[in-house]
Amino acid sequence: KIFRAINELTARHKISLSGTPIENSLSDLWAQMQFINPQMLGSFNFFKKHFIQPIEKHRDEDKRDQLKNLVKPYLLRRTKEEVAKELPSLTASVCYSVMESEQRKLYEKEKSRVRNEILEQLEEGNPQQKILILQSLTKLRQLANHPVLVYPEYEKRSSKFDEVMNQWETIKKSNHKVLIFSSFVQHLTLFKNELEAMGDRYAWLTGDLSGKQREEQVNLFQQDPEVRAFLISIKSGGTGLNLTAADYVFILDPWWNPFIEQQAIARAHRIGQEKNVFAQKFITKDTIEEKILQLQEKK
Repeated sequence: KIFRAINELTARHKISLSGTPIENSLSDLWAQMQFINPQMLGSFNFFKKHFIQPIEKHRDEDKRDQLKNLVKPYLLRRTKEEVAKELPSLTASVCYSVMESEQRKLYEKEKSRVRNEILEQLEEGNPQQKILILQSLTKLRQLANHPVLVYPEYEKRSSKFDEVMNQWETIKKSNHKVLIFSSFVQHLTLFKNELEAMGDRYAWLTGDLSGKQREEQVNLFQQDPEVRAFLISIKSGGTGLNLTAADYVFILDPWWNPFIEQQAIARAHRIGQEKNVFAQKFITKDTIEEKILQLQEKK
């Protein structure tokens, strides 16, 4: 829809400005070049056949170099390091946690159910199978975070939850500030409730906030030294925010697209940041989260 709308614009000069010109596929690049210089890369079907499939599926380096040479005259690529040489360092790491026995039992049970359901859907040729698969994968992601997200009656802890809270205590005692991102508002709510129970102040940003409320929460976090945690839905606060008061970033659960996570981290690691930034991804071992990390590497 965005592509169609943009191509209805009439202009003498056109510029495409993007921090991540290719997020999911080379088709992202075709869409932007088609806007700037129509037909330069041919029709989409031509582009798919001659570039997307050979490069993405077969890792054809000749085709990749050919495409690179075609678009090079129209691209000005400037890295963050080039335009902000004074920017402090960014250190990224992955923190693995191991499921408790009860959590593992629930996860394995759900995984078996999901596998059987998917096989049944494939055999039946159900047109809704993609939606059902996505729902099932979401359930496994929630269980990897905390079983209470799927089973409200669950009363035991989650190893990942405990690990995050331990690290929060360290950050709080050493007077740092942290951005805490999650794909699930429900997951953020667990931490919100825990912070409230401990009497810790926080800022909060999810998709249901108005523009004015978002601004108020950003100002609260940026200006109030007592507000050390900012709980943010990754799809709502991953772009367009300047949160340089934070020098720590927690990604509570991996997102399918690695660039979304990078943009979230860039809320703190940007021009105006004076401290070194530490980004941490929390992953539950032996779960779908490790598979998502592999997918991110591929992308």
